[in-house]
Amino acid sequence: MRASFERLAVTALSALLLAGAARAEEGAWKDLRADLFQAREIVEDGRAVKLFGPRSAEDAALVPVTIYIAADLVSQARQLTLVIDENPAPVAAVLRFADAYRNGGDVGDRTIEARIRLETMTRVRAILETGDGTLYAASQFIAGSGGCTSTALKDMDEAMAGIGRTRLRVADDATRSPLWREVQVQIRHPNFSGLQIDTRTNRYTPAVFVDRIHLEVGQQPLVSIESGIAISEDPFFRLSFAGGDRAAVSLVAHDTDGRTFRSRAE
Repeated sequence: MRASFERLAVTALSALLLAGAARAEEGAWKDLRADLFQAREIVEDGRAVKLFGPRSAEDAALVPVTIYIAADLVSQARQLTLVIDENPAPVAAVLRFADAYRNGGDVGDRTIEARIRLETMTRVRAILETGDGTLYAASQFIAGSGGCTSTALKDMDEAMAGIGRTRLRVADDATRSPLWREVQVQIRHPNFSGLQIDTRTNRYTPAVFVDRIHLEVGQQPLVSIESGIAISEDPFFRLSFAGGDRAAVSLVAHDTDGRTFRSRAE
């Protein structure tokens, strides 16, 4: 009997997720698509771009997603837009790729990892634009709730302590390729969304968040990231790239209050 109830519960949950996904498809994306990409064709072939995340978020304020860009498209990659359909601010980040990213060499599919916030169950999308203007997309439906509006767990003084402290790491792996490298960025920052209640004052905490990150390898631009309130507290990104000369990676980041954060790693 218990097994039957468990099967029914799983079936009900699956039906709920499918129904939520269908509503998301019929919801905000139609207007978002028109606003962001007008009537341009978007190819979703399951090969050019892939996106993976949990089906159900354990913590909607800290949801890991991983994006793969097919190796044969890297040399043409212009920018990638990360969209969360049902969030208050749907565009989570826009990554713009520079020549050092495109021309570094062939190390297979490139990976991009980030941690995002979900306000409600929604489809998360990655849309890659190539140099010829073609748009490729991948998406996944993720169930989560309250990631953008949940009450801040830290008071303002605690949240702002150590703000801007940056962890920048660079790794290589000869078993993948002599050219393969990976950069990991994490910036200590509350990334207040403007939708969270401060429990001390019972008022909304003003929005302040990291909105620009620039990465260079050697003296050459690698990737620039414009990010918004849908990126989690202590913004985190990890990207693979190719770089045979082992040049140092440097970072300059800014937040909406005018702070500048810098770091450098070999």
